[in-house]
Amino acid sequence: MKSNRGSARALNPYRSLDRAAVALGLVSVLSGAFIFVHGTFQVLQIGAISLVVALVLGLLAMAAGWLAEATLMVATGVGFLLAAGVQIVLLAGGSGGLLGGNASTFSLWLGLGVGLIAVGLVPRPEAAPETFAAD
Repeated sequence: MKSNRGSARALNPYRSLDRAAVALGLVSVLSGAFIFVHGTFQVLQIGAISLVVALVLGLLAMAAGWLAEATLMVATGVGFLLAAGVQIVLLAGGSGGLLGGNASTFSLWLGLGVGLIAVGLVPRPEAAPETFAAD
């Protein structure tokens, strides 16, 4: 008789939340490519320090999704919100400042932060040990 143990993970609706965290992290990592774009197509301004922020927090978000760690998802989301807060304060001061970003950088990090926090705060059932009936 075939066991259904492997299909439980495939049918787990919470895996889609983990994939969403991986996707949000991937978006952050890929946004680092804008450091090479200048001129008309520079939708997002990334400086050297903001590249480090995007890569480190993006990789953390991907790891959180890969490991299904909701706490790490929330922590990474808070990190993105802190970076967005610093960016908007610097912009209010009149420059891109230390991070070298612009309002698009702020909005990207704000969206990634809110998204990761939302994904991380979804209640998940506790893992129960599997029991099998004796044949």
